[in-house]
Amino acid sequence: MPKSVTFDREQVMMNVMELFWKKGYNGTSMQDLVDATGLNRSSFYNSFGDKFSLFQEALKHYQTQQDQTIRSFTKGAHSPRKAIISLFEGIAGDISAGNHKGCMITSCTTEMASNDDRVKNFLVENKKHVVDMFEILIKDAQEAGEIDKQRNAHSLALYLFSSLQGLRVLSMIDEEVELVVKEILTVI
Repeated sequence: MPKSVTFDREQVMMNVMELFWKKGYNGTSMQDLVDATGLNRSSFYNSFGDKFSLFQEALKHYQTQQDQTIRSFTKGAHSPRKAIISLFEGIAGDISAGNHKGCMITSCTTEMASNDDRVKNFLVENKKHVVDMFEILIKDAQEAGEIDKQRNAHSLALYLFSSLQGLRVLSMIDEEVELVVKEILTVI
């Protein structure tokens, strides 16, 4: 009878996510993953399949965490426009407090978007998810009279998405994100 593997999957996913975030997919070796999970290779393959499957799971785990972060930054905002402002100011505050790791999904975009269609599909869906969220907030803000109704909500949402991605990249090399956020927010 095969030995059953018991481990804290959530903790393993956190460890693996941090590893991929730090080293990227290509820079992470199987030995790195075995060390991060605390599992032997056989248990690793039985539990997660292969490196790429684990990477996809780590990306989805990170995406879920980012959705929770976005909700926490926008929760309690008294208007749709203020929700957008709260999101960007919250991220700037997080970066100013010392989070200079950037964004795992943004890093993945620069490393793998052109190399693997499975990753590119995930990234396109993530972009759509975030742009849709921004577009809903913008349209709600337009209905509330906070943003000019003549502005194209979709193009403004794309601008906010690309600004968010750029802000995450900038956070890895620079601490002047508050200045950038102020400029981003002048558009809305």
